[in-house]
Amino acid sequence: MSTDKVRVCVVGAGVTGLVAIRELVDAGFDVQAYERTDDVVGVWARVYDTVHLLTSREATSFRDYPMPESYPSFPTGEQYRQYIRWFADAADLRQYIAFNTDVVEAVPLNGGTDGWNVTLGDGTVEHFDALVAAHGHLWAPRIPSYPGAFTGTQLHTSEYHNPSDFVGDRVLVVGSGNSACDMVTDAIASGRSPMMSLRSGTWFVPQSFFGTPRGNLEFLKHTPDGTLNDFNRFLVKASIGTPSAYGFPEPEHDDWASTPPTFSTLVPYWAQRGRVRAVPEISRFDGQSVHFTDGSVEEVDTIVWATGYRAPVPFVAEGVITETAGYPSRIVGGLVSSDADNLYYSGMCSPRGGAPHNYGRGAQTIAQLVAARARIGRPLAETVFADEVPSGRMDWLLPAWVEELEAAEARLAMAVAEFADRPDELVAV
Repeated sequence: MSTDKVRVCVVGAGVTGLVAIRELVDAGFDVQAYERTDDVVGVWARVYDTVHLLTSREATSFRDYPMPESYPSFPTGEQYRQYIRWFADAADLRQYIAFNTDVVEAVPLNGGTDGWNVTLGDGTVEHFDALVAAHGHLWAPRIPSYPGAFTGTQLHTSEYHNPSDFVGDRVLVVGSGNSACDMVTDAIASGRSPMMSLRSGTWFVPQSFFGTPRGNLEFLKHTPDGTLNDFNRFLVKASIGTPSAYGFPEPEHDDWASTPPTFSTLVPYWAQRGRVRAVPEISRFDGQSVHFTDGSVEEVDTIVWATGYRAPVPFVAEGVITETAGYPSRIVGGLVSSDADNLYYSGMCSPRGGAPHNYGRGAQTIAQLVAARARIGRPLAETVFADEVPSGRMDWLLPAWVEELEAAEARLAMAVAEFADRPDELVAV
């Protein structure tokens, strides 16, 4: 089957949708995307006021469309929104997007082997050969449950805008990731002295070394994988030190490949000045009294849950896809559904680095996956990648993720060539 006869639906037109549209169109597919809002900025439409990119403008840019040199090394949220909109126009992608159009349901036919029927908000049903879920994974808050009831103010980081959302002076931030650190620094900037509740330790890592964004350092790019982890640890310990030096718990291990660090030097800075302190995990609530696992108790006015997100696929009926550890089960670097045929995910993972760059690389592989699937005519999870174990994995070191994608692309090429010679004997390669 030629690519121009394959009709692909892309659900969502934020960053992950835009890169999918671009690569699929370039590969010759008939692409239609649906975006429930009137904009292309996705989750960036509702981020907090003080947000900045964690990765440099160079490492975050869309391929072939660099951010303006007038931007700072780490652009603001508003600058990033303007850049995303500019990219959508410069790459001429809006013509493929139906805005203000909600996808209500996507129904697989014969398990997806015969394509998908997509029902829109106005009741229209469209048929597609393949479905790309690009609706994002940072919109459904994951909030843990503890015994008792908290009677103060609670909000998730996805609901936070600025310090006016804090009620009272006694602020507890639950979590130790990048957003948690931003909540802490905002609370401090507004005159408060917050606490951070940590279930486990984390490494605090500078965004720059030697005055250069770490993603732009050429010697790090060429450091062998076997020594990169050790070298990163050396740089961090030499410049920041260990978390315990600032009153924070030590991480269980030094392996950054399995646990992502936190990009913040401000939290350690303020910890040494007594403006933020670490407390253990919550054990229970009693009104505004928060009890912790070490037996201590603190009175709290506002809890900010910086506890991450779930990643549902709301337009696919229950039972169509399975979950592993709370995330859709996938193979091939998190790009291919292990359950439904002709279902792909753009952005349902978090390879560390700049989102447009990384998700754009994943979209290149998605285009090859869709093309190979159309050529072979049989489910990829049952043929080319039948030996892969489904996973709900979200976090990858970028070099390892790219290696996985490159290996998958090589297998696809071999499978297509084998199918051309022996169409009835295709097996995993």
